[in-house]
Amino acid sequence: MRKLVLHSTDTSQWHALVSEAQAHANIRLGESSESYLVFLLMRFTQKPQFVESIIALEFLEAIQVCGRVQANRLSEVGDKSLLLCGLFPGLATKRCVQPDYFSAMGQAAYLTASVSHGSQLAALYSQLGGEFKLMQQVLQTMRSDCIRFAREGSSILCSYGTTLQ
Repeated sequence: MRKLVLHSTDTSQWHALVSEAQAHANIRLGESSESYLVFLLMRFTQKPQFVESIIALEFLEAIQVCGRVQANRLSEVGDKSLLLCGLFPGLATKRCVQPDYFSAMGQAAYLTASVSHGSQLAALYSQLGGEFKLMQQVLQTMRSDCIRFAREGSSILCSYGTTLQ
């Protein structure tokens, strides 16, 4: 029986899960992309309503504004798209769009944000756009591991030594 180790902070827990998923998928994200993914997961666990987003409409609204506002809105579109195609891959079919829809929209959003943002964040958004498919694979691996873990009825080992069933 496998054990899931729970860490003492949300950040360390998400980092451990992302690192384990990278290892299982034989993927190595850049440090900035890995950190971004960890904090993205932390942010959106508190906002489950992101699943209700209409990505194309949000993308179109984002490109109607300029500067930093545009980059921020586009990064939100990229974030939501990444989570949707990584953690909820069946949602595209339910919404009658192609399976690559969320991936293409997210990648385009990050890359457009990199062009519209004139600061050091431009390099980050460019990297996120370039590594989008890899981050998507990491999230899909996390999803698969969680499903398999739950089916196995594995125990949970907290980092402070307590085992949960």
